[in-house]
Amino acid sequence: MSLPCHVSGPPTAPPILFLHGGGVSGWMWEPVVRRLEDRFRCLVPDLPGHGRLFCDRFSFAGAVDRLAELIRTGASGGPVHVVGLSLGAQTALHLIARHPDLVGRAVVSGTLTRSLPGVGPYRFVLRLTFPLARRDWMIRANARQLGIPPAYMGQFRTDTLQASAAGLEAVVAENMSFQLPPALATSPVPLLALVGERELRLLRTCARQLAQTLPRARACLVPGAGHTWCLQDPDLFAGVVAAHVADEPLPTDLVPLA
Repeated sequence: MSLPCHVSGPPTAPPILFLHGGGVSGWMWEPVVRRLEDRFRCLVPDLPGHGRLFCDRFSFAGAVDRLAELIRTGASGGPVHVVGLSLGAQTALHLIARHPDLVGRAVVSGTLTRSLPGVGPYRFVLRLTFPLARRDWMIRANARQLGIPPAYMGQFRTDTLQASAAGLEAVVAENMSFQLPPALATSPVPLLALVGERELRLLRTCARQLAQTLPRARACLVPGAGHTWCLQDPDLFAGVVAAHVADEPLPTDLVPLA
């Protein structure tokens, strides 16, 4: 079974696949896609366990299998450029590792590249606090913490309310247990690793690790940006994506990470 996918842009234009973060769905890319769909064929799926597939259980292996099917059937067999944020960025790395022939160039942002301790206790706490997370005041607080603009509160609320505790646990377990696939060390895919200045400093280390691991990777800091800066500054995000996939100079706003 493939993935539900919103497609826009000229059929013959270069295709870009957008992979959303955990706990939300494809709507998070709407402002970026709106700025790119005149020049690119934009494919925006909901990953398993999210959006229209909220009843499914998320795993990187399962998501990559279905993304590969989507590319082969919905994007003329590839290759496609891939853009991912957070969980979507981790998924993109697995896709690159397993199917490098399906990926042209890639942009990942806010990417955790190493396992974190305490997955078991965190899942236990998540299970206990799950009813609280569905309260409207908590939904609004989480949206503010994530930088979700008011215009997208409806979509964020819907995603939160239809999620299950078991589904969120699966997402958390995959995210916190992530390790870089060994095949990335020989990947031919040109990759741009981005991290917002206001994100956890650990994610800067992770971006540098990607630049050091993939032969054709580089890493940049986005000044003033938070984790979901694709929603906070879609003009810059779209400009970065367009420049990277066209192999053109990046916007001068970005700061290279040594």
